[in-house]
Amino acid sequence: MRSVPTRAQSGQAAVESAIVLPLFVFLILGTLQLGLMHQARLLAKYAAYKAVRAGSLHNAKVETMEAAALAVLLPILSTRTSGEGGIEVVKPVGSAEEFQTKFEELKNNQMPGANLKYAEVTICGPTQEEVSGGGEFDFDDPDNIHPDGWRENHRTKLRIQLTLNFRLVVPFADWVIYKAARGREVPMLMRMGKMKAEEQSKTSTRRFGGAATGEGPYESAASQGIYIMPIRTTYTMRMQSNLYLGANALPASNACLFPFSY
Repeated sequence: MRSVPTRAQSGQAAVESAIVLPLFVFLILGTLQLGLMHQARLLAKYAAYKAVRAGSLHNAKVETMEAAALAVLLPILSTRTSGEGGIEVVKPVGSAEEFQTKFEELKNNQMPGANLKYAEVTICGPTQEEVSGGGEFDFDDPDNIHPDGWRENHRTKLRIQLTLNFRLVVPFADWVIYKAARGREVPMLMRMGKMKAEEQSKTSTRRFGGAATGEGPYESAASQGIYIMPIRTTYTMRMQSNLYLGANALPASNACLFPFSY
């Protein structure tokens, strides 16, 4: 007579644990992952400053700007261990030797297993229309500076957007955050909405300045278990060197991407 309620209570506790445990585990792991993402956001802002400063001094060369940003972001970037089935680890950068070693490993700026760069710089401006009229644009020519005209004054300012493709490294929390952020199908208890099929297609085929962008590379990486969140930040600085229009392909229009626009 006494054993029946005990078994019933035991079964009830097992059901409650099965419901609560995934959320409890996600709460702990998700907090760790979100903390790392916040750190990445702060570093991305500083990396954007270093990138635009390098571009200001080196004729807006994208490769130079990306290398400057990569040097700032080294402490949070993961590298793949050698051998069959190597895993991703975040090696510390606590000395000049560790910095040099890790920079040599990542200087090609290509993420293993994904067709993405660690740090990608997009020139927002000046555009071809703003600086048209020659092969070289003199940044300190008085004729190119118009203090009274906001648009004309921006012709001598380099405006960039830095995209940090941050890999989520905490197990379980990575795919939950990735799918929830994009409205993909996840277990009902963790669902924050579902993106419609036509919206997925629109986002995947979105194009800016003739270059395909959007979610294609991210979805391809996610299918291999690599979950990447793009963190974007912008910075503006006045040029301290001339723009060579032939060597640097300036955008025809503002080519920067913003997370809230489709």
